[in-house]
Amino acid sequence: MNEAIYGCFPVANVTDPCLASSCGINGACVATNATHYECRCKLYYDGPNCDQFKPIEHAARFDGDAFIELSADEFPHLTSEKDEVIAFKFKTKQPNGLLLWQGQRPTVAQIEDFISVGIVNGHLHYSYELGGGAAHLVSEERVDDGKEHRVRFERRGRRGLMQIDNWPELRGVSSGILAMLNVDGNIFIGGVPNLESSTGGLFKHNFVGCVADVELNGIKLDLMATAIDGKNVKPCDEWMLNKRWLKSRRRSQRESAWRIV
Repeated sequence: MNEAIYGCFPVANVTDPCLASSCGINGACVATNATHYECRCKLYYDGPNCDQFKPIEHAARFDGDAFIELSADEFPHLTSEKDEVIAFKFKTKQPNGLLLWQGQRPTVAQIEDFISVGIVNGHLHYSYELGGGAAHLVSEERVDDGKEHRVRFERRGRRGLMQIDNWPELRGVSSGILAMLNVDGNIFIGGVPNLESSTGGLFKHNFVGCVADVELNGIKLDLMATAIDGKNVKPCDEWMLNKRWLKSRRRSQRESAWRIV
């Protein structure tokens, strides 16, 4: 069972330290000795009092009819002179699925500039279109093996790079002379609504599996807190973090401090 564990808390002048616990209805108090206890939070609950409902934080499960939508402001494309970096880990047994998409707003009828990551026939595809012809980077090895794969995608202007685990880097260049990615649509993780029209038929299936530790330009996202919309997303239990909080008290000043370890 994946539990968030919080402790140990000092309690004075009580026979059973759990009598004075602050674990709440979503936590179980466990005495560690005569004066200290720890809180073991129920699955998907977090915080020192086990009162924060966080089913999805850094890891999410997608079932082929699910997605997380992030604001375009989370991944701005302001210049062609700086690296843009996407990184995450995933695992799946399905040979086809869209992992990430950013294109135009839904009101734009035709597919113009876009950036995408997806699995096609078991191989990972990283593509971007800047207006002169898309770049397509395709893994040589299959990634639909149910194993964890850590991936990193970089782009500066027309030049792109894809890194999967410790495999050799793959590099590519888009056609034409245009180097800016001009997209104003939001970012989708795990799939998009209206898949055919949104991707112009480039992808036939949304993703089935787990995605975790999503980073955009080096910033790790809390998927639940950052999302502006989503559908059918579930926790990825095997990648939920076990947290342990320690509480220390300076008895003379009656102050408390929390920290995660």
